[in-house]
Amino acid sequence: MYKKILDNIITKKNRMVHLSSPTMIAIMIFYSILTYFIGPLITRPFMNDHPDQCIAGFTLGFCISVLLWMKFGRKMVK
Repeated sequence: MYKKILDNIITKKNRMVHLSSPTMIAIMIFYSILTYFIGPLITRPFMNDHPDQCIAGFTLGFCISVLLWMKFGRKMVK
């Protein structure tokens, strides 16, 4: 098992691809905007009386970003 992990590290088969192309950079910027701006905008009207409104928005935006990555994003990497 350790030999396989070491081989992957040496051959760089599992390298990070999130900033490998302009398309992936644009996708990551979209996910960031979705997580940190659009998510809180969506949840804010439903939590008017709560003192910390953004956490629910961050969570919603993050979940949507992960689902989009699992459905579409991984296919764009290949």
